[in-house]
Amino acid sequence: MANSANSSCSNFKDLLLSHSQARQENGQYLSESASSDLPSREPPVPNLSRLLRGKELEWEAVKAKPRPLQLLDLPVDILRLIVKEVTNTNDLTSLALTNSILYYLTVPYIYTRFDIVWPDDTSTTSDTKNVDALTYGLSTLCLGSKFAQRKRWLQGSSPGTSKSSQRLADNHYAKYTRKFSLGNGPKDWTSEYEVTKESGKMLGTLVAIAVGKMVNLETFVWDMPTGVLSEVFMALASLQDHYPEGESKLDKVWVRWHDNSDASDPPSSISTPMQPPPMVIPPVGSTATPVGYTLPSDFQPSALRPIKYSESHVEYPTFSVLPSLKSLTVLDIDELAYLDEMSVLIQHSRFRLRELRVGISSKARSADFAQPWDAQVLQQVDHDAQWHGENRIGEKRLGGVLGILVGRIYDIRRKPAPKLQEEESAEPAADQDPIPEFDGVEEFGSPSSSSPAIPVTHMDDASVPGDAHLQDRPQHDTATASDPSNGEVCVEGKRLNGKLQLETLELERVPLSLQVCIKAFDWSVLTSLTVLDCMFVNSLWRALKRQFHPTPAPHGSPPGTPSQYHLSLKHIHTDMTSNTLIGFIKETLAPNSLEVLFLQDRHRTLEAVRLHHIFVGAIKRNRLSLKKLLLDSSHKSGDGRRWLTWMLSSEMVSYITSGRMPNLRELSVALDYQNWHPFLQRLPNIPQLRSLHVTHILELEHFSGNFESKELALQLVDIITLRPEIQLCYVGIGSKCFEILETRPSDGSSSDASANGDQHSNSAIVIHMDDDNENEGSEDDEETEDDDDDVNDDSANGNLMDAADDLTDASDAESETESVQEGDLIQSAARLRLREILFYDDKIAIFKARHGRL
Repeated sequence: MANSANSSCSNFKDLLLSHSQARQENGQYLSESASSDLPSREPPVPNLSRLLRGKELEWEAVKAKPRPLQLLDLPVDILRLIVKEVTNTNDLTSLALTNSILYYLTVPYIYTRFDIVWPDDTSTTSDTKNVDALTYGLSTLCLGSKFAQRKRWLQGSSPGTSKSSQRLADNHYAKYTRKFSLGNGPKDWTSEYEVTKESGKMLGTLVAIAVGKMVNLETFVWDMPTGVLSEVFMALASLQDHYPEGESKLDKVWVRWHDNSDASDPPSSISTPMQPPPMVIPPVGSTATPVGYTLPSDFQPSALRPIKYSESHVEYPTFSVLPSLKSLTVLDIDELAYLDEMSVLIQHSRFRLRELRVGISSKARSADFAQPWDAQVLQQVDHDAQWHGENRIGEKRLGGVLGILVGRIYDIRRKPAPKLQEEESAEPAADQDPIPEFDGVEEFGSPSSSSPAIPVTHMDDASVPGDAHLQDRPQHDTATASDPSNGEVCVEGKRLNGKLQLETLELERVPLSLQVCIKAFDWSVLTSLTVLDCMFVNSLWRALKRQFHPTPAPHGSPPGTPSQYHLSLKHIHTDMTSNTLIGFIKETLAPNSLEVLFLQDRHRTLEAVRLHHIFVGAIKRNRLSLKKLLLDSSHKSGDGRRWLTWMLSSEMVSYITSGRMPNLRELSVALDYQNWHPFLQRLPNIPQLRSLHVTHILELEHFSGNFESKELALQLVDIITLRPEIQLCYVGIGSKCFEILETRPSDGSSSDASANGDQHSNSAIVIHMDDDNENEGSEDDEETEDDDDDVNDDSANGNLMDAADDLTDASDAESETESVQEGDLIQSAARLRLREILFYDDKIAIFKARHGRL
């Protein structure tokens, strides 16, 4: 099916012609006698004729008009480009109510996105009877054109006599929707829509009906933890039926699952931190291998009997029926059936998938299917099962969660053919580097902890040649047919040895299997990596460091030839920072290649990493490329004073605000109050900074408890007023967030409109964030010496001394009006306002990353 906007082009042309005829009939055009005095239009030049490209009829209609052109006389393509520049939904609605031509032009942009954003849990419900946006929006998308025609006919407008009624009755709005999103909200409100309740079943049915009509849908997001009916997945799968090639435009699917357990959780908000689950204790006598925990030699998986569909408490089908995707996100997984379904989808999307996000529920992280296991009798997936009810191989899976997901494209156990083994032994491939040894103490905690000690098998590097690291396993003959009893799958004796070409990989509460991580993912194309609350993460950094160590310049190369780096990582986010990670960044990644670095220390097991090591090994090494930086050593519960570990020193504050990091856009750190005013004075050195979050401030919290965040934010506004080149827009101080707005001096009622919370007011101009057009900086300054930078800092500081002496605290009147008045020397400058808002987690990366979860 062609694009909806292009398919309606013919209708727009008819509307233009009919609109012109209607104005002629009403006498709006000039008479022939009146128009005879006007100069006639000259024929188009030959160059213009070549540019018409099939629009000759429209040009002839334009030439025949005896008056100057008006807005609606422009070609439809030009009008469409004009309407495209209107981004405010209210403005688009006003244009749609103007006339039928603008109606058809604006409707595709009004319904291009369907987003449900829940209000804050502190908001009070209205006493008036109204319809919520979710129900109202779905009812609009589900209505058909026949219903609208019948309704207008009953109101006295017959479809057979009114052409305008026929045009306006065509309200297939769903065909214009490209993004459908249901956001998460307070549990007290979203729990009413769980699939186990009648209202949840009704919601799923309405969504399935609406999604089935969204032939141009590209993104589907269900972040509300209420469960998703199988009918919704079937509706998503039916989208490919509208295209002759059988490939829909659906690229991204995001699903957050609900709690399938019988125990009911107490009501809580989405911002409430989860209680830490008990530590996962492996079986007694288990040893850690690159695949997972070993099991006793006499272990046999428990055979499961097939169940009927009516006996299953899990929706089916789900992911297995979806077409190939570019982005797949599944969070809060608490059922093995979801992982089996995802493995089928990943098999279909193995050549197209670029983003993968997987999160295990906190209640299911200790389940058998969530742990990585290593035994001869275990399998990754059951290839004979048509659906999860026919699964016979049990819940203990080879390689754990990652082994299941890649079970249909990568075989952990299958060995290459003997001939291939001889060739590979003669010429070792790049993917057969030895996997480094585990450090069980570092992964599971100190030996003094209450958990029992875990025996760890230290593998000798010489005895771990690639896939042959499990020496106790017998070599299988690949020429024989596959045996369903042991899960080995081969096609004509070939091994499943595929790799996912991912660019983004995000894992939450997923125990890592190094064998799968190293061999099933192509790390040369991976650019973004997020691992949150994952076991064996330090072993992953150690394995990557050894596998992808930079290659020195060949002997005889010209002096100054850089080493060859094999990784393309630009984004790293982890909540378990260690010296192993800092060493990996320093020795494995190219200098000035890391753009996003989010380091948290919420799951500290050993001694904390010194901030000096982080600064030298990661931040200074990537100072020219870093765009977003977050440093947070606080506990995930938010209690205590662990955040003091990574509080910036005076030297670090001077370095960040010296101008040596020209691409820094977002910054989240903890400060000492004695460094607050130096930070304000040096803020003009980093004018490109767009978002700032000061998580904690020492001394203010110690002496005054909850310090006044607004007063500190107003001090930032004072600096921006004096130095308008500063682009700072969003400021977070502790638990408060503020937005800095700019108003025109001629608008006298701007403060009143802003006080009512209307962020779309004409008098308020939001300082927009656009990183695409920013200057990325040059990497030629990579070898600039610190002494030279210090000289530049001194000269810059000298220019700021006079301005810093004139800075004063905001007055009481400014605090009440939430505005800062201009001085006499800057009368022509715009006035700045400070407005308290909620944290923009969807817009600002450091705000979203502060939660430490996907």
